[in-house]
Amino acid sequence: MLNKHAIWFPGQGSQRVGMGRALSERYAVVKATIQEANEALGMRLDSLMYEGPLTELTRTDNAQPAILALGVAMYRVYSREWGYLPAMAAGHSLGEITALTCAGAITFPDALRLVRSRGELMQRAAAADVGAMAAVNGPSSDVVANVCLETSARCTDGSRMVVVSNMNSDSQTVISGHKEAVHEASERLLTHGAEVIPLQVSAPFHSPLMAPAAAQFAEVLSCVSFGKMAIPVVSSLTGLPYGSTAEIGGMLARGLTDPVNWSSVLAFQKSIGIAAAVELGPGHVLKRLAPTDGQRVFAFDDKEDEAYLAEASLQVDTYSLELLNRCLAIATCVRNRNWNAAEYEQGVAFPYRGVQQLVDRLRETGEQVAEAHVRQALVMLESVFRTKGASAEEQQRRLARLQGEFGLRSLAGISPADRPYAGSLL
Repeated sequence: MLNKHAIWFPGQGSQRVGMGRALSERYAVVKATIQEANEALGMRLDSLMYEGPLTELTRTDNAQPAILALGVAMYRVYSREWGYLPAMAAGHSLGEITALTCAGAITFPDALRLVRSRGELMQRAAAADVGAMAAVNGPSSDVVANVCLETSARCTDGSRMVVVSNMNSDSQTVISGHKEAVHEASERLLTHGAEVIPLQVSAPFHSPLMAPAAAQFAEVLSCVSFGKMAIPVVSSLTGLPYGSTAEIGGMLARGLTDPVNWSSVLAFQKSIGIAAAVELGPGHVLKRLAPTDGQRVFAFDDKEDEAYLAEASLQVDTYSLELLNRCLAIATCVRNRNWNAAEYEQGVAFPYRGVQQLVDRLRETGEQVAEAHVRQALVMLESVFRTKGASAEEQQRRLARLQGEFGLRSLAGISPADRPYAGSLL
């Protein structure tokens, strides 16, 4: 079983003909998810994913819903079939919308229609055929940014602009802007020993030149209702978790003009002690971008990794005193809305004291924490939630974070049917 880990969702460019076909034949939930996408979009997205043609699948307005749909389908296998829950989620560009969907902030049908609109707006920008992008391997992002700044400064009227659009890793940066400026910056970067690879796009994504599309996308986003996140989602613009749902619309609109800072996502993940990640979506581009400093990354779309994840999900959870202490801390933090003294004593104080005494005894004896002990702590939490009058959303959020923090396959004391958040992550 994976311990504390993150989930990552890839962006556009990961699509390929045949994506999801084999999984839909092996997992009923994948087949059902793709069918749900067909109905939400009013099109045979599955046929496009499984059979192509590649030229149609690669169109921005088709590729984005296809990648999101497969990412959500994989997440449902990962969470429902295998029982995993991550400590955090993040996505690269488009993948951030997939991450927010899996966290519960956006409904699946809304997300599909949202990325379809996003793709259409980006497709129109591409049709103008004034932009270009290129991947730069070798120099640091600071060196690349300076070259872009110097190149853009040579044209005072702003008709030749190039900027850093993606900071993917310590050794890979992507630039975006007007064709001529991207070409000039690429030539100058070659003199710095860079390897420059022109990307097969005709629009300057993640640059200020996408401002008109971003403004239109902001209008689309204003019509979407965002829900609470059951797991933390880290923004690929800031490298920090979303603080509230009020930030989502503005951040996603900025995602068309601002650079993707994937390096900051990796830095944040490391700072909170997460040394493993699972990539959910077609391909394994994010796995390839991961640093080689001991971080373990598994890609669902890799057969060996999928087999490992499925097998590891069957392993028995191990427990610690810290888990029991965290349950006590949660019980204390829940706001009380019940002032009936007798009910409070029976539903809060009595079960709390029982778990506190259990922790003291285990600490004194050195006895291993067993599933029965965890079950007692979780039943205590259920009683506290119920007696104090905690909302279903608060229960969902607190239990999901507890499960993710300790890498638990399930919450041993609470059956899925009894959990307030059962089946509500998507």
